[in-house]
Amino acid sequence: MDADGDKRQVVFDKVRLYLDELFEEVHYEEATEHFYVSYGSTVLEISVDPYGEEEAIVMIMAYCVQGVEVDAELATGLLRLNHGLPFGAFSLVGRDIFFHHALFGRTLERANLLNALAAVATISDDYDDQISGEYGGQRALDRIRSTGGRRRRSGN
Repeated sequence: MDADGDKRQVVFDKVRLYLDELFEEVHYEEATEHFYVSYGSTVLEISVDPYGEEEAIVMIMAYCVQGVEVDAELATGLLRLNHGLPFGAFSLVGRDIFFHHALFGRTLERANLLNALAAVATISDDYDDQISGEYGGQRALDRIRSTGGRRRRSGN
């Protein structure tokens, strides 16, 4: 394993330990090396990636709204929302909107991970009704209930 892989693995192992301590049920997807947890009504995806020579990034992402009608008004609205947020950002992949926030992994502590997970889930939950009401689509939880599972971020 190279140096990037070593740093990533240390942070990855720490994240796995913290998630196992914090949640009764943690799903790990081997193919993507991502973790999935339910936090309230939100599904969170957690990944760990190398960042520079000395660091790894822990990305926390919430599925927010899926199947929106993409247009300039939506893009401008998401940018406006991002501007007013204290951290994190909304993103648009295909017709799906996500909310995400990144943490430095090397100095990550259990409480910081929990706080970030809670904040990402809360912001996604707070805005999903507003976004779907203005731009269409389904809240992620409604999509999961109606299809039995989450859609992949494939750009469709």
